[in-house]
Order: sequence, then C-alpha cells, then structure tokens
Amino acid sequence: MSDMKEFHLQANRGTERRQVLHIPKAPQIVAGRIKKKIVQGELKEGDTLQAEGKLMEEFGVSRPTIREAFRILEAEHLITVARGAKGGAIVHAPDPQLIASYALMVLQFEGTTVAEVYQARMAFEPSAVRFVVADARGRAPSILRGVLEQERECFDDPTLFAAEVARFHRVLVELSGNKPLIHLWGAMHEVVERHQAAVVALQRRNLSLEGARLAAVAGLKSQEKLIQLIEGGETDAAEAHWRKHMARASKVWVSGHEHTLIADLFHEA
Repeated sequence: MSDMKEFHLQANRGTERRQVLHIPKAPQIVAGRIKKKIVQGELKEGDTLQAEGKLMEEFGVSRPTIREAFRILEAEHLITVARGAKGGAIVHAPDPQLIASYALMVLQFEGTTVAEVYQARMAFEPSAVRFVVADARGRAPSILRGVLEQERECFDDPTLFAAEVARFHRVLVELSGNKPLIHLWGAMHEVVERHQAAVVALQRRNLSLEGARLAAVAGLKSQEKLIQLIEGGETDAAEAHWRKHMARASKVWVSGHEHTLIADLFHEA
C-alpha cells in the first residue's frame, strides 16, 4: 500500500472516530410520535390528546417526560395545553404562516436586500404561470379578473393599490397549486407589499400624476393580457409574457432601491 493511500485511510478512520451520534431523549421521541400522527392526519385540528396518565401508559414513560414532550409540541405550535382539572392538550394543524414568518426573520437577519427578493420572484413566478394554464385554466381567469377589478377600484390610493398589485401576484402563484412555490411566495409577500406601497407613494410625489397613472395603467393592461393568454390555453406565450412583465416591473420597483435591506422596511413600520 502506498504512503498516500495509507494517509487517506488513517484520515478517514480519524473522521469516523470523531463522529458523534445524536440519540433522541425520551421527550423528543414522544413528541416525534405525536407529531407524526398530526402530520399523517390521525390527529386533526381541534382534537384533544389523551390524558397524561394514558399517554404515560402508551409510551411507558414518566409524567415529567410527557410534560416535556408537550412543551416541545407547544413550541412548534402543534398543540395548546390548558392547565387545570378540565385542561388538556388541543391539537393544531401545521400553520403555513409560520413558514413565512420564520423565513422572513431569517432573511432580515441575513441582510437580504429588496433586489434579491425581486430576483427570486423572477426565478419562479413566470414558471408558475405554466401550472396555472395546465391546472386552473377554467377558474383562474375569473379569479384574477376579480383581483384586477379591485386594483382599478383603489387606483387612487397608493397603499391600497400597491397591496392589490401584490395580491394579484400572490393569487397567481396560489392558482398554480404548487405548494413549495406558494410557501416561497408567502415568505416574500409582505416584503413586496410594503416596498411597493413605499415606491408608489414616492413616485406619485416625485412624478407628474399623469406619468404615474400611465405607468400603472400599463401594468394593469399587461395583467389583463396575461389573463387572456391563460384563458386561451397559450402556455408558452403566457409564460413568456409574464417573464417580460416581471423584468419590466422589477426595474420600476427596484430602481434606486437596489441596496435597500428588507429589514429597513419593517424597522420603519
């Protein structure tokens, strides 16, 4: 055996010796089994877990172990424990909003910029249009036109108008039916809504009212064209149109705000 091979063998053995196995403690095991029942639908929203004594028998553990398992599940918002003689542990379904809230906190902590959020949207939203055409062509047009009508109704209120523009994008992604994309958009929705409200207000102060109105009207016309393409089942054309729309819109929204941190949007609130 060559010296080099012997060196790699010794290095690998050293790595193996340094590996430390994590052995779950009893409360983690109990919490994990209850969590599995919730995720698999055996326990549903509003169900009450068995009394502590019954759970102690089922899992063969002590009362402190059950209570620590409850604390783990409470921290994950999967149960609410009411204390006292008539108390108990009430089951909650996993809340998608927690994904958005935690992701938003992480993005703020990591110094994410508004520009990065718009880049992420550019990466997935036009592709989501393909799913809309394939899976929701029949119902999507009327739903999207309802949002579009709301945009028109609050056209003269910058804050409400920006919120409805952001909602159009959110509803579009929701209509795709793709759960990872829906949750990804959920993490960005509040960022986009706050940023666009600030930009619209700034534009209407610094530009002529007519110029701002023309820009907004062009965006609404582009949304209507997307709806027509979806209605006609034109998958490739719908995706291509929305990619161009997103590229143009991103320049409008991000220009001058390239280095704005999303944390700043929330610190200003």
